[in-house]
Amino acid sequence: MESFTPEELAAIERTSEAVRQYPHLRRAFIRALQMEELFAIPEQLESLKQVVLELAAQYKQQQEQLNRIEQTANRALEVAERALQVAERSQQTAERANEIAERALQVAERSQQTAERANEIAERALQVAERSQQTAERANEIAERALQVAERSQQTSERAQQTSEHAQQTAEHALQVALETRDIVNDMQKRLTRVEADVADLKGMSMELMARKLLPGVLGKLVRKLRVYEPDEFYRVMEEVDLLSADDLAEVASADAFAHGQLRSNDTPRWFVVEASWGLGMTDVERAAQRAAILTQNGAPAIGTVLGRRITADARKRAQQLGVLVVVNGATRNPEAAT
Repeated sequence: MESFTPEELAAIERTSEAVRQYPHLRRAFIRALQMEELFAIPEQLESLKQVVLELAAQYKQQQEQLNRIEQTANRALEVAERALQVAERSQQTAERANEIAERALQVAERSQQTAERANEIAERALQVAERSQQTAERANEIAERALQVAERSQQTSERAQQTSEHAQQTAEHALQVALETRDIVNDMQKRLTRVEADVADLKGMSMELMARKLLPGVLGKLVRKLRVYEPDEFYRVMEEVDLLSADDLAEVASADAFAHGQLRSNDTPRWFVVEASWGLGMTDVERAAQRAAILTQNGAPAIGTVLGRRITADARKRAQQLGVLVVVNGATRNPEAAT
């Protein structure tokens, strides 16, 4: 470090004191020292200050912008993640609805095939039609559930439309499939109902025709000189003998077939009043007994007869109580009734 003499230090002290007492001498002193560049320092400091302030303000703005951007990015990321989760759940729901609808359509197609086979085979068609009816009802319930799931999926897809347009399309397709499936199942139920009614009518008609053909072979073992009458022929015969009132004749002539002959057991004449049905029940037995009783009470002894493919246990027991002759599958089950 440079050292000064006492005289030099005293001179410097006096100069500093003069500058403090007389500020206007500062510039002259600076010029004497050839340090004019110091005059620009305040201005430079002021400029530097302005620059620093501007940089600080810009830095603050940029920092705030960065904070806002970071917050916005975080919120956007959270929204995207939630939207992705919603879209994935919607996609899964739509796929499950589509699978259910496809299964329902397959069930409906199998029911349609069953109905077609039922239309070809009369007796088996009725049993298959009944099972198909139950299957169609279950399929309808499944289709209804699929429709509900598809509707919920449609609502979910609408909420997630901006994020997942694919999920919305899938849900709409599932809804359309479910609606079409429900229509198919409803149409199938109507067809099955018609098939059941048609099959029942066909069985009744076929059994009535078969009864008139089977009677000679069945009753021929019990009766001599047997003759089978159509209902209209029986009506004319009864009108000629004039045994029955108009009401009684109308009631008896409503039977499906009639036969007359002499019993082989005692050679006495008997009428046979026949009720024919594919499946024989209590009503058939009691109707045959009632109509035969009307003839017997009016001087024409008659035996009630039922003829069919099968008979219920209750109907068989009732036939024994009322003395009704039972013929199942072309064979008499209680020949002792023909007395």
